[in-house]
Amino acid sequence: MIDISQELVEEKIAEVIKEIADTLEIEVSIDSASCPGLLPGITSQVLVTVLGRLEKKLDVIIPDDCYVFYDKKEQKQLDIKMSAEKLIKHAKYEK
Repeated sequence: MIDISQELVEEKIAEVIKEIADTLEIEVSIDSASCPGLLPGITSQVLVTVLGRLEKKLDVIIPDDCYVFYDKKEQKQLDIKMSAEKLIKHAKYEK
């Protein structure tokens, strides 16, 4: 588990999604209750890019087998708040 605040991770997730959406010229409204995987025009390939950018912004490593925007067990898309919790739980610090 990494020692980064929930608020910071949520903010960075929303920031990166907004940056990518702006680049793709997709208009999205994002808050902590938004499910990135359900946003119009935001595909799973885009969210994989988001993970890579989050690693750089937060100086962490997100394991390859950890897709923070989806819960396989529950088979549901996660909102930004739940995604941040999952990221904090599974990410590791860069060395």
